Amino acid sequence: MISIDNLQPRGGNQAVSVNRPNLTTDIHLTSHGSSWLWAVFSIFATLAVIHAFFFSFTSSRTHRLKKILFIVPLFTNAIMAYCYFTYAANLGWTSTRVEFNHVLTIRNLGVRQVFYVKYIGWFLAWPFVLFAMEVATHTLESTNLENGGETITGILSLLSGLIVKTFATEIYVLGLLIGILIPSSYRWGYFTFAVSAQLFAMSLVLVSMFAAMKSVNTNKVAIMFIAFELVVWILYPVCWGLSEGGNRIQPDSEAVFYGILDLITFSFVPIILTWINASGVDEDFFHKAMHFNLRRNSRHEKPVEETPRHSGDTAVPPSNYDRPEVENDVAPATRPMEEEQV
Repeated sequence: MISIDNLQPRGGNQAVSVNRPNLTTDIHLTSHGSSWLWAVFSIFATLAVIHAFFFSFTSSRTHRLKKILFIVPLFTNAIMAYCYFTYAANLGWTSTRVEFNHVLTIRNLGVRQVFYVKYIGWFLAWPFVLFAMEVATHTLESTNLENGGETITGILSLLSGLIVKTFATEIYVLGLLIGILIPSSYRWGYFTFAVSAQLFAMSLVLVSMFAAMKSVNTNKVAIMFIAFELVVWILYPVCWGLSEGGNRIQPDSEAVFYGILDLITFSFVPIILTWINASGVDEDFFHKAMHFNLRRNSRHEKPVEETPRHSGDTAVPPSNYDRPEVENDVAPATRPMEEEQV
């Protein structure tokens, strides 16, 4: 029979002992860092379940746009919950030789454990965060519905801006991911590419922010949270340089740093922006836009005048100009008989 004393040592977080790093990796995650990552996973998972209920019970008939907006916090929290489950379980990683051996260990091998799973999460979750920002800085209520061309231009501007920002952000994520896999100093070249793409995407967000602040319909609280997120976004390359790039801090400290940044970027800010966007959304916008466009088209239509048809099926009475003189129509038989006698 198994006693309680035998079960007690098995309690607690056993992820690092079950999924052990290989013997050639001496700079790796410990149970303390894994416990923090399990806490972050719990927050992401709980918020994902909550927004799954919101999404499920939101009517598709009366609140179509709100249901679309609820996809943002649902997907960002769900994606990061999957990634942090893998991260906390000490999975989804590889090892690479460090360029600077600032973290000293007993064996002093200079091989660090790097987790590529979080970059997969960033690659998948960032487009949803950018979508929430784009909706917050492009209000459809300020569009002049009387001008159908302006309505289409506003929607196309939103989509084109979102696509460009998304591509720039994905290049930023891929640059950091490739950088952690390169042991030599060439990793900083990819770091430079990543930061350049990041600054380009941030500049586009700033342009959208300044343009949105000129509109009276823009929610200024949303703009404030977007500005806060830009400050947080700057800290990602800082954390990368201190951990995977420069090997200044341990993987446990790296987990705490990235965990705080990810909770703000992929959970708190998207949730706040989504609820702000949902509270000010106009569900009847597209219906009203279609109504105004139809009315505008009918107003510009010209009535078509009917013209007489000269065909065998339709009789067209001849005009007086086409008729011969009445005297000429009199037949010779109707003339008086006296003329014949004469």
